[in-house]
Amino acid sequence: MKQALFILLILYVSFVSGQKKCTLKLESTTANLQSKGIVELSVTNAGNKKVKINKDFSAYRMQLIKITENSPNAGNKINYTADVDCFKDCIKSTVKLKPGQTFTYTIPVKETIQYTRLINKRTYSFYLFFDLIDLTSEDCATYGLKDQEVIYRKVNHE
Repeated sequence: MKQALFILLILYVSFVSGQKKCTLKLESTTANLQSKGIVELSVTNAGNKKVKINKDFSAYRMQLIKITENSPNAGNKINYTADVDCFKDCIKSTVKLKPGQTFTYTIPVKETIQYTRLINKRTYSFYLFFDLIDLTSEDCATYGLKDQEVIYRKVNHE
């Protein structure tokens, strides 16, 4: 009986220690959204080993959710999201992040799925959702990063 319990304890410890924890710290900023039409997503390796991440982050993977028009049709909502699947070889070109190193993606808002639904020269509030499932082969349980509410006036960014 003690031997069986001992074997189960060893299996449990090896199973728990074998599970990877996500070592990526994710932050987004919209400081350049109104002036340049871009959102920046920073990925920092908070662990103590190198981590591979995708070199590119598709703008389709960033979605505007809970979009509400602020003027002139205050309260007008746009509910349009899409499930963007990657079917083959999603992680192509990668970058290795050393511990403490940060990699920043620059994501143009005009390349998002919802941008065409916004009317030019109108102001909207929304939240950002980042689909991170294809970012890394690491076992990260974070499937999205919801930022604070964003206020944005659609203008043509060149």
